Amino acid sequence: MSGCFSTKPHSALDKTSAGELLNSYQGPLVKITVNDFELKTSGAGAQVSLALKEYFVNILNSTKRFAIVAPQDADLIISVGIVEFIPENSGGKSGLAGGGSSASSFMGGLLGEVLNKANMQLSLRIIDRATSEVINSRDIQSQVVEHPGKKIKFPQEKALKMGLSDYAGTPMGKVIYDCIVEAVRYIVQNVPQNYYDTPR
Repeated sequence: MSGCFSTKPHSALDKTSAGELLNSYQGPLVKITVNDFELKTSGAGAQVSLALKEYFVNILNSTKRFAIVAPQDADLIISVGIVEFIPENSGGKSGLAGGGSSASSFMGGLLGEVLNKANMQLSLRIIDRATSEVINSRDIQSQVVEHPGKKIKFPQEKALKMGLSDYAGTPMGKVIYDCIVEAVRYIVQNVPQNYYDTPR
């Protein structure tokens, strides 16, 4: 319940930062198209979905490994669903549940006062466009819990703007950063080498 932690099925989120994904790669590219993010939760609206896709595409481009093209020209389709998007305030000075009751204050005293928490889960698929075969897939989840006196290192990401600027410097901003960077890292590491055939 304390500090900041990130979870996902099978293993912890990779420690690779967006900066580390941006490298000096100079080889052939993979032709991909990125579908609009599919909303599978009421926690996010269309504007947030579009902003998340833009952020995702920006980091994909920074890896210098992909040519993002129209669907009919792509070899791979990247499909992302937003399964959870919960930028909720979960405490403040009112106690653990934010309700201000004696029960919530008591639990807050036992477990440590929660200032804020946020959660996000994405479902990611890498699909061969010609055959519709799912080559690789995974769920990516991150949760951040903020407590008084426990400092969270928030990413200073210039890309976290437009429709996502409200989350900059907040637990939800870190959750978004962690999930999007992990999604890009997973794609970089799991696209088969034979798809790298487009000259730079």
